[in-house]
Amino acid sequence: MEADTKTGKADLHIHSGAGDGVAAVADILEYVEHETDLDLIAITDHDMLLGALEARELAARQQYRFEIMVGMEITTLEGHLLAYDLERPIRMLMPLARTIRLIHEQGGFCVVPHPMSWLTRSIGYRGLRRIAEEERDDVTVEGLEVLNPTLAGRVIYEKVLTMNHSRWHLAEVGGSDAHSLEFIGSGHTLFPGKSADDFRRALKERTTQAGGRFLDLEDHRRLMSIAGEQMLRSLVIMPGQHVKRAIDSARKGQQV
Repeated sequence: MEADTKTGKADLHIHSGAGDGVAAVADILEYVEHETDLDLIAITDHDMLLGALEARELAARQQYRFEIMVGMEITTLEGHLLAYDLERPIRMLMPLARTIRLIHEQGGFCVVPHPMSWLTRSIGYRGLRRIAEEERDDVTVEGLEVLNPTLAGRVIYEKVLTMNHSRWHLAEVGGSDAHSLEFIGSGHTLFPGKSADDFRRALKERTTQAGGRFLDLEDHRRLMSIAGEQMLRSLVIMPGQHVKRAIDSARKGQQV
């Protein structure tokens, strides 16, 4: 599928400074507006909706040429899962099937990121086989991130493509998994149309196509320059945010 006036381009796997990314949400939106040709994006921070909701609020006050989906990357007991169209965060460290059900109960949909990768927390072959092959509508996923440009995605790219083409036949998407501005859009999804609704329709009809490039040696050198800040956010700041959210929710008698 070639990008043209009737083909949209989405990057629905972006991390912000609200999570373990290094760029502020506002800076991400300005970068997408002026430095990319993306039509649709999602902030998908780990186990929180703060960045995604901030992006939606900023977009409501500012006229951007692209649309925004609300998303998050949930840590399930079997690996990471991307979830979209949420209004409330989904609690981390639950069984995969229960997590999927809770996403669907909110009217959302989910995509498996960097599947079967041994370099990051990923849903493995057994989990994928269970959710892709069993006839259970309540625990199905809508898409598979076959192109993740990081090393975690590169090492399993061919295997994921082969398995999906031969057995699972899930809609294929690409996402950058970007933690800094310059990599946004490096992995992306092409789809008929331009809007978020067009994307949802294409995912359902399995007419999406993964695109992008894998990061090269120079890209990885640049990633090393932000590794310290990213590790600080991942290991210190984010756990503190999760604890605070759990305490606040417990006080209110609500689910985390």
